[in-house]
Amino acid sequence: MGMQRGVQITAEAVDSAERALVPCDESSGTTTTKLIHFQRHGQGFHNVICEMWRELGKPVDLSSQDPTLNPMKRLEVKDSPLTEVGRLQCLARYEHASLLNPQIVIVSPLLRTLQTAELSWSAHRDRVPWIAHEGCREDLGVLVCNQRQKTSQIQIVYPDVDFSPLPHEEDTLFMPDRHETSLEKADRVYDFLLYLRSLPQREIAVVTHSAWLFHMCNAVMEIPDDNLSSWFLTSEIRTMRVTFVDRHNDTTRN
Repeated sequence: MGMQRGVQITAEAVDSAERALVPCDESSGTTTTKLIHFQRHGQGFHNVICEMWRELGKPVDLSSQDPTLNPMKRLEVKDSPLTEVGRLQCLARYEHASLLNPQIVIVSPLLRTLQTAELSWSAHRDRVPWIAHEGCREDLGVLVCNQRQKTSQIQIVYPDVDFSPLPHEEDTLFMPDRHETSLEKADRVYDFLLYLRSLPQREIAVVTHSAWLFHMCNAVMEIPDDNLSSWFLTSEIRTMRVTFVDRHNDTTRN
């Protein structure tokens, strides 16, 4: 976004064959490198509803407050779960994910990402911590599909996930009257990536959302590979070698 932040974050793709050969969590003065597996959730009901509206020739205006123009304003789509197609997409990623070695799984607290993690990363369910984190949620405004449930309600379904990073029972981040700006989203992505840098784990899995990932790749990270920064497909996993470099004598956000 033309900003120079206190920490430069770069990423490069790592395929499955290279993964074991790539050093992670290298620390050298101002530089830290980690291996991070980013996954977009599988197809959700909100995705299908928009597709169906368009197929029926109905306009879809995601900026509108009118539920007759913006189906994502309807209460029925709040915290949309996966469709059956979405569940199958995530199950199809199980074999790939089981061959990876994350030392922690971090997931957006929305239902579709929790379901995705459960289906794709279950081989790691009992051996590493699972944490829900608000920092990797989708757009925080207007679209009811991105409004999370009460923490206590989600914990009933996912008792083994640590929800302690969520500071409030209610969704206090959701803004019903406006979208999160591009700068606000970029700042949130940046802060979350710094959180990942601070973790002791050197290999990490993150289950998150498409617009969040697109912002990460195109407004926060420096990525020379256009394929790596393209829009994630539903349930797609991309492994990245992410390097954090502190900038000296910088007065910008850190």
